[in-house]
Amino acid sequence: MRTVQRDLLVLSSLLLLGTLALTGCTPEPVPQAPQASETTAPTDAPVFASDEEALAAATEAYAAYLAVIDMVLADGGKDTSRLVDVTAEEALRAETDSANLYTDNGYRSVGSTSFDSVQLQSIKDDGRGQTAVTAYLCSDVTRVNVVDSTGASVVPNDRVDRFPLTITFQNSRAASNDLTITSSESWSGKNYC
Repeated sequence: MRTVQRDLLVLSSLLLLGTLALTGCTPEPVPQAPQASETTAPTDAPVFASDEEALAAATEAYAAYLAVIDMVLADGGKDTSRLVDVTAEEALRAETDSANLYTDNGYRSVGSTSFDSVQLQSIKDDGRGQTAVTAYLCSDVTRVNVVDSTGASVVPNDRVDRFPLTITFQNSRAASNDLTITSSESWSGKNYC
């Protein structure tokens, strides 16, 4: 997530398998199908058919997120309602706070953020259409400047322009493969970017 501390920019399904066992020479009665209950797992297919599909959806969602956040910050943090389309939960709160900081200080960003080296870390599918995808990536703010109301840069000279993040995504509605960002955290280990 982009915060002031980061230079103002850092921003299957379970399948039920049954076997009908026939023993001996005489037919046994066919067992009755179990009645549905709240503990019975659904038989829906997973949201993502493969890791590659989940990674592609995460990459697309992150690109959409950067386009929106860059636009909001270029406008000086105004109209944070646009963030709802690409963020939720913790990420929405953090990005709204960052945008408000820009507005309060008269800042605006110039340029666009990029990213690369996206790697899938995990997929958690609850079997009911809700999926969380976590990925690692390198964020790059090399082409981004933050200026005050006079146009003077407020970016420190020692800013780290490329840094690793852990991003968590969640599907925006059940069984959808459209993802939104729910959290963005700085990688705690060595900067591999």
